[in-house]
Amino acid sequence: MAPKHDVIRDVTNSTVDDVVHRRVLCPACGQKVFEMWPEGWDAHAEHRCAGLSGVTPEERKAEFKSRFRHLFL
Repeated sequence: MAPKHDVIRDVTNSTVDDVVHRRVLCPACGQKVFEMWPEGWDAHAEHRCAGLSGVTPEERKAEFKSRFRHLFL
């Protein structure tokens, strides 16, 4: 396991326990670092994440949560 200050860049085989309260690179766009996962994922997904195709904020959040459900409780 990486030290707490390191950014987790690949969450493919990660679980919630691996990433909670850790620094995580957005698995959709690879541009945003979440300073304490999962805080802020919803605002990022709604408006800024370039790795999503949904049109409305609701569609974008649903897409993000569906694709990365293994990172949520």
